[in-house]
Order: sequence, then structure tokens, then C-alpha cells
Amino acid sequence: MEALFESILPPLFGLAAVLYLGIAAYVSRSAPDSLVAFFLFLIGIMIAGTAFSYGTTDQNLYGIGRTLAFFSAGFLPVAFYMIYRQYTDGPASALMVAILSIIPITTTVLALTNSMHNIIWDTVITETGIVFTDVTEHYWFNRVHAPFAYGLFAFSLVALAGRLPSIAPAHRRTVVIFVVSAILPFTISIANRFFGLGPPDFPFLSLTLTVMLPLYAYASVSMRVFEFSPVAYQMLFDHVRDPIIVLDNDQRIICANERASELLEAPERDLLGRRLWQDVPQARAILEQAQDLDSTQTLRLDTRRTYELSVAPLNDKRGRQVGVVVVCRDVTERRKALSQLADSEHLIRTLIETSSNGILRFARDEGSKGRPFRCIFANRAAEKFLTDGKGTLIGMPLEKVSQLDPERLMEHFDDDRFEGSTISFETQCELPEGEGWLRIVGEPVGEDFSVTLIDITQRKRNEHKMLADALRDPLTAVLNRRGFEKEASACVRGYDEGAVLYLDLNQFKSINDRFGHQAGDALLKAFGHRLEFCLRPEDVLGRLGGDEFAIVLPGVDVEDAKHIAERLVTTASEAYIIQGQEIICSASVGIALMPKHGEELWHLISVADQAMYNAKSIKDASNDRAAYVEAAVAS
Repeated sequence: MEALFESILPPLFGLAAVLYLGIAAYVSRSAPDSLVAFFLFLIGIMIAGTAFSYGTTDQNLYGIGRTLAFFSAGFLPVAFYMIYRQYTDGPASALMVAILSIIPITTTVLALTNSMHNIIWDTVITETGIVFTDVTEHYWFNRVHAPFAYGLFAFSLVALAGRLPSIAPAHRRTVVIFVVSAILPFTISIANRFFGLGPPDFPFLSLTLTVMLPLYAYASVSMRVFEFSPVAYQMLFDHVRDPIIVLDNDQRIICANERASELLEAPERDLLGRRLWQDVPQARAILEQAQDLDSTQTLRLDTRRTYELSVAPLNDKRGRQVGVVVVCRDVTERRKALSQLADSEHLIRTLIETSSNGILRFARDEGSKGRPFRCIFANRAAEKFLTDGKGTLIGMPLEKVSQLDPERLMEHFDDDRFEGSTISFETQCELPEGEGWLRIVGEPVGEDFSVTLIDITQRKRNEHKMLADALRDPLTAVLNRRGFEKEASACVRGYDEGAVLYLDLNQFKSINDRFGHQAGDALLKAFGHRLEFCLRPEDVLGRLGGDEFAIVLPGVDVEDAKHIAERLVTTASEAYIIQGQEIICSASVGIALMPKHGEELWHLISVADQAMYNAKSIKDASNDRAAYVEAAVAS
């Protein structure tokens, strides 16, 4: 049986170690500063060390395995302690972590150098072969390493379990799973090392962690235990923005948060045990002022701040009153805002009336059959958008205001599925200045709804211009590759026959190098204009890049396509005057026919491109352009 374990367990431990390290890497990528990733990394290292050392008689492998195991076993309690602190009282100080790391570092160094002193384990040669002594037989493990590791782990477990009531309920389940996943292997290790459960050299701890791999994976991947740090109630209590004071039944202060200390101008330690309404002058002033207040219990502590006082009984689980909670909510800013709002009512109405956006309100006509919506308010801008100045929108049924797309508005605000939701859409309509665009935003107001009209005519015009510019080549003003693909594809789909021409300029690179890029750009611009001049309105011309152009000729046969291609080549071969210099630059062309060579744009362009390069073998196109064009037609 032992031989079976020694053959099965090392590969199993190796696989588990890889999976633990993979989970640690996942957690580290998701939360780079997470201590949980370090904790999982150490577990993976411990299991990897067991995979090296269990069942081996090789001293080097055993040394590697035991060093890894001692390293991880020493730092696991430190990592768990740091997690405990992060979950409760805040991160541990760097000094404390450094002190706690002294023994793990020392143990790791002793394990690395064990062959010099045999303090951690010893190698014994017997008649049956090489055996290694158990770590429990050595002083350092029994007197230093084990008390430190098990003691720190036990302290952190007990402390974390004891702090569960102070952790927010929403986080307790996750913390409990984390505690349980730590208690089980810890208990089994204690039972094996100190109470003789099973053979001393059997890796119970690593096997337990291997079996618990799904639980750790679930906590890390599904529950994402690394994404939060539970907050204790005391921390929440101190971070509440309102001053809170807890009194016992004798009106003595038993607790006060930081804001209450600021309000009463004394630290909490000086307030504890004092009778709030008798011993604290500031609080006594609050009580005296509160006696004559209305049910809102609002009072002014001084000339600067106003508080809303709330006093509620504090009961235990049996319903007995054990004290009272006093909450003083600062409502200074709210009162000021309400006052300013009341003072600015006229200003707000003026702003609405003078707004450049049209604003209307519609309400149901309770006295009419079907209860249609009628306009009950319209500002000047709305009247300007929707009337010719001779009438008024007030009292007009919604269905008669055709510019608002009334059916769409009524469908939205009559449907219970859209209750409380806003509708927003754009519509093209006739405005006093002519045809324009309005954005219509409908918002529920109780049982009514309001409509805001925003003139977006100029924006629409700008969008159309920007779209057109985005599809044009800025140099030649013909369609760019994107614009050509859009228009040419539609053109090809719309005709049963036609032709696609592919052109480029011969010796363009040498001209560009000789006369400069500005001259090259001017040449391309002139070439594009010549091509446009030779085409019909329905033809589509585009610059694909560099000196390459493509043309779609819808509805032409092969003879028409050759005639147009010959005219293009002839026109392109005429001299150009660029920067005061005469430049001769001929063009090459390739022709693909539709549907003979295909019905898909880019396939036709590819065929025409190949035909153009085949036709380039005719050296002197200027002497016999008809023959050249004949050769430029794809076979």
C-alpha cells in the first residue's frame, strides 16, 4: 500500500501544485495587491515541495522538496495573519510583518544549508537504503518552527473567528468559508504532528489541501474572496457623516462616533460616563432648544449650523430598552438649498421662458372621452418651433401637434410597461426657418409628461458634412477607399452588367522622387480631376491608395468599357503643368467585366488589377492605344 501511495501521490501533488499556482496567478492578475494570491501561492509551493520529497530516496530531490515545504509552512501563518488584520483592524504594520518573518526566513536558510549541519533533518543509510529522519525529531522544529507556525496560525484563526460578529453580515459567509478552509488542514496537521494520527512521514497536510482544491478554487474564482475587505461595525460607526451618541438608561454616554466628538468639542474618552444633557454644555443647549421645536426636531446650534435631532430607543434582543441613540443630522446645506430654491422660483420660470429649447407639458383631459393629452404649458421657444405665431399651443390636443410625432409619444406614455421611463428620439420636421431636425425628449411628471424640444438642425448638417468628408480623399476630392467600397458595392449590386476599371500612373515613383512630394500630390490631384471629367454622373470613381484608382461603370457592355478606358488613358497621357514644369506621365488600365468575371466588387477589382499588369507588357501605349486597351480587358 505504501508503495502504491508513493507512485500515485507525487504526480497528484504536482498537478495540484500547478492548479494552486494557476489560481494564485488568476487572483494576482485580478487584484495585484491581494494577500489571498500570496496565500494560494504558498499552498502551491508547499504541495510542490511534497511532490518532490514524498517517497524519494534522492537526497537532492528531498532537499529541494523539504526546503520548499519549510519556506511555505513558515510564511503561510504570516500571510494568514496579514489577511486577518486586513479583514478586521486594518493592514498590519511593516515592522510587525518584518518581525514575524524572522523565523520563516531563518528556517528557510537552515533548510537550504541542511547538508552542513543537519538541524532540520538527517540522512540515515540503512540496510534497505537511504531514509530521512522526521522533522519532529529535531530541536529546531519542535522548539522554534512548530510553536511559531502553529501558534501564529491558531491565534489568527481564533481572532478572525472571534471578530465575525463585527464583520458586516453580507461578508460573513465568505469569511466563514475562508476560515473553514483554513481550520480543516490546520486541524489535520496538528493531529498528525502532535497526536499521532497516522504515520508521521505521510503527507496528510498536502493531501488535505489537494482534496480541498475545489473549495479554494470556488472561493477564489466564483466568490472572488479577494475583492473585498470586510469592514467592522466600529469602522462604519466612525465613518458615518452624522454625529451619533449612544446613551444608557441613566442618560450617560457609552459611545460616540468621531463626528459626535467634533460636535461636542471633546474626544470620546472624555465624554464616556458623562450625562449628555447635564454634564455637556453643548448638548444641554441642544435639549433646551429642542423642547420648543416642531415634530421635525430641527434646531440651530450656533449661527452657522442647523441640525435635525432624532432620539430613538435602543432595545436588546428581548425588546428591553437598554438606552437611546441620539442622531444629529446636519441639515444646514439642505435648509440653505431649500431657501435658495424658494427665492429663485421666479428666476427659474424666467429661465424656462427664455430658454432656447422648447418646453411643453401635457396632461390628460379628465372631461373628455378617452382622456386625451392636452398641452397645459408651452414656453416661447416651443411656440416658435410649432406654430406660425397666429395661434397658441395651450389647450391643443397632442395628436394635433404633428411635429412631435404624437403617435409615438402617446404609445409610450399610455403603455404601463414604460411607466416612469423617458423617451428620446429625433425627427425631421418643418420649422419656421425651413426644413430642420428636432430632438424630442419626453419625461414623466407624475401622471403628466413634459416634452423638451432641442433644435439639432445645425448638428445634423455638420454630421452629414463630416460623413461626406470621411468618405472623400482629402487630396483628390474623389471617394476614398471606404467611400468607394460603400458606393461601388451598392452600384455593382444594382446592375446586371457593367465594368470595373483599375488604373495607376506609370513612373509615378520616379516623378515623385525627381520633382518632390508636393509635385507628386499635385499630379495625383490633376489626374483625379481628369478621370472625373471623362466619366458619367452614375459612374463611381475612387482612390484606393497611392496612385491607384478604381472606377465602376454600371450598365455598359465591353465595347463601351473599352471606349471609356481608351479615353481615360488618352486624357491621362496629356502633359501636366506642375509647378511651372511640363510633366509627362501616362496611365495604365485594367478592365474586368460584370458578370463575366464576377459579381463581387473586390473580386472584380482584383481581376482588373491583374489585367492591368498583364497589359503593361505593351511598352508604347501611346502609339496604339486601341490595341493596348484591347489587351487590358481581362480574359
